[in-house]
Amino acid sequence: YVMTKTLQSLAGLRDDISILSGFSHPNLRTNITHSCSAQFLTGEDQSKGYKNSISYDQVYAGDIDGMTRFSSIALSTNGGTGSVGRPATISVNRDGALLPSMSEPRQIFDRLFVVDERGAEQRARAIARDRSILDRVSSRLSRLNGKLAAEDRNHLDAYLTATRSLERQLGRANDWLNIPKPEVDPGLFDFDAQPTRELGTNYLRTMFDLIHMALLTDSTRVVTYQTAMENAGGRGNKLPYAAGLSMHHHQLSHSASRDEGGWERWAKFDQYLAERLSEFLTKMADTPDPLAEGSMLDNTIVLYGCGTSKTHVGRNYPLIVAGGKNLGLKHGAFHRFEEERPFNDLLLTLLQRTGVETERFGDSEGLVDQILV
Repeated sequence: YVMTKTLQSLAGLRDDISILSGFSHPNLRTNITHSCSAQFLTGEDQSKGYKNSISYDQVYAGDIDGMTRFSSIALSTNGGTGSVGRPATISVNRDGALLPSMSEPRQIFDRLFVVDERGAEQRARAIARDRSILDRVSSRLSRLNGKLAAEDRNHLDAYLTATRSLERQLGRANDWLNIPKPEVDPGLFDFDAQPTRELGTNYLRTMFDLIHMALLTDSTRVVTYQTAMENAGGRGNKLPYAAGLSMHHHQLSHSASRDEGGWERWAKFDQYLAERLSEFLTKMADTPDPLAEGSMLDNTIVLYGCGTSKTHVGRNYPLIVAGGKNLGLKHGAFHRFEEERPFNDLLLTLLQRTGVETERFGDSEGLVDQILV
């Protein structure tokens, strides 16, 4: 196949990537919403109102929970969760709740690598205190459940879901209390970078560098990163300015098919993002894996894509799968699938390659044999 101009920066990585077209989630193909990213890694049916299920990344994170200090790291350019209709994260927990994402490089670095100055005993007391508070609050709220109207019970369930997630985090923090964090030079990262006209490129590179270091130090084995929300808000909306374009992300996407030169402008931004991906994949390929044979890229699966193909259209997702050669993936080809093929087939295939013992993910129907050795 011939690389498009937008993907030309990936030409040197041809043997490490597969380009895929046709996949999408059957239940989302006719939905026109701003929440596609919330279901991108779940495929949950939204036809009867919003609900969600565990995302593909969290299935793997749960399978290896406890093996690393952080079972997963959720990142975005905007931070937090956003809202149901405008999510700022692509990670969803087992209860269908959006997982908060981090967006500030310094915050991410501190979470991963900065040692708490308090002693182990003092930190243990703080964790025990927090767990005690959560236990008391959860117990009192649970007793309220039978006395509330349906809508209020839904709000309470969401709160209890959040507290259960905090309880798991506190338990994990306690398990790793006496294991030192890896020593990483903060000078390797640009903590002043922001997703703006001047520093947007530095910001994206810094985020990818932090992902690389998190994996290299085995601080986590699961990372998600959402570059922009599917609406006009948020800091990710400014990233096209860093690519030399005069429109923010939302204007850029809506004007693509409407205005003269729209598709060319969108292609330039697509090319810009592909260049950042190429930098990250190259760095992974050039880094020997300290825990296994081969490079970091050989032992890591990278899924790159988007939950829409045109403006709020959930069909024919643009997708690239990279790496994972030592996990049984083969690359070097462009695969075109019928548009009825569930995207969850691909997610199931990748889960199995990481060692998750499951025969189904969501509405999956089978494995994608074309990318398997």
